[in-house]
Amino acid sequence: MSFVLSFFLFSLLYDPVFLKDYSIETLWSRSNAIKGFEMTNINTFEDTTGEKPFISFTPNLKVFNVNANNLNYTNSYLNLEFDLGASVDSFQFFAKVNFFNFVTPYRLSYHEPLSDYQYNLYSFDVQPVIGGTFLFDINVQKAYIKYSYNNFNIMIGRNNIAIGEGLLLSGLSYPLDHIYRVSFKIKNLSVLSAFATTLDTFSLKTISYQALEWSPVNNVVFTVYEAVSHTGPDVFKYFNPLSLYYERQRRGVDNNDNLLGGVVAKVRIKERFSFFFDFLNDDFILFKGGTSKYGVLVGTEWISDDNSFFRLTAVAIPRFTYTHGYSADTNSWKIIGLPIGYPRGNDLIDIYFTYVYNFGSKRNAIVRVALLNKGEGTLDEHWEGSGLPKNMPFPTGDVDRRLFTLIGYKFNSLYAGGFFDYNYSHQKSAFGVFLYFSKKVLEVQF
Repeated sequence: MSFVLSFFLFSLLYDPVFLKDYSIETLWSRSNAIKGFEMTNINTFEDTTGEKPFISFTPNLKVFNVNANNLNYTNSYLNLEFDLGASVDSFQFFAKVNFFNFVTPYRLSYHEPLSDYQYNLYSFDVQPVIGGTFLFDINVQKAYIKYSYNNFNIMIGRNNIAIGEGLLLSGLSYPLDHIYRVSFKIKNLSVLSAFATTLDTFSLKTISYQALEWSPVNNVVFTVYEAVSHTGPDVFKYFNPLSLYYERQRRGVDNNDNLLGGVVAKVRIKERFSFFFDFLNDDFILFKGGTSKYGVLVGTEWISDDNSFFRLTAVAIPRFTYTHGYSADTNSWKIIGLPIGYPRGNDLIDIYFTYVYNFGSKRNAIVRVALLNKGEGTLDEHWEGSGLPKNMPFPTGDVDRRLFTLIGYKFNSLYAGGFFDYNYSHQKSAFGVFLYFSKKVLEVQF
């Protein structure tokens, strides 16, 4: 067994806005996709491992100071991350384990700036696995085995998933525990099917999802998807990877599940522009009317030069979907209290702009502006059997209109900036600065 020690800089920074958002690295990867790389609407967040088993160590430190409602708060998080991986023939093993401590004098809700899912675990488990409350804990963020053969893959274990532009599964929530996730590709047709459970500390909940993706030409890709959340006594109701969830759900009796489906389309033009459309329908029933619960996202990304990348999206969810946020639990899809899908919740209009500029030598500047209107939906009816009055405003009747701006600068492993969050429906504001450090300092190969 030989040991190889290497010291190098490494960043995996999630920008702090309304939960977690796309990292600078993710944005540049989307830029590369526009430049001619293979397009897809599915991100399985798989990692790469070499022929030699390895373990690496990456400390992360996040500090921010926020002034909200004329009160000043300082939060700090220290995260000690260990990545482990190995490849044996057609099998790949990977795990990401975090040892972290945190100080929380100011408890941020999920939609506020600089929140991070792993630091919300203590809300559901009073006593951490190790250490004292609010001081030190352990979190297994990833742990999976993957088998690959040609264009066929099967993965078992904990990992995240993003389909489309985030209305269904954003990839920003806590990861799912997969009993299986199968994918294969035949020419320009790709298929994905998965059965997973969640880490909620209440009753067992399974989530099954599948997608069919077709790319007729290199610059166009279409994706059709469906997913179902199930908490009934028949745990394996949606276990079959070749079944149609819609058929199983509509034929079911006394269903305690929620079915969703949608379609994504993406077009690339002249390797400079991309346009995308994502439509999600909650509890859709073919050939039958009723209360429509849906979300629509349209957006564009473009490259003005090799150093600049722009992203602009507009989202409308006029009535509630499963991504409810904290205002209500009706049909809500969550893992450890955080929404699985669109991170800014439901019942909203959201316009969101991001600009990233690269100065070279791993230096990036980023500007974000988001305009969010919540609580203006039109649905006055809860799902059948909820026990709530049908004329009760949903979700709360409390309108929330806010403007969020952020300016950040990243140099190698350091990321710093400031933000301003103004809720002009309640005349409240918050502003602050943040500093994030992430550096891989050690890797050992065996």
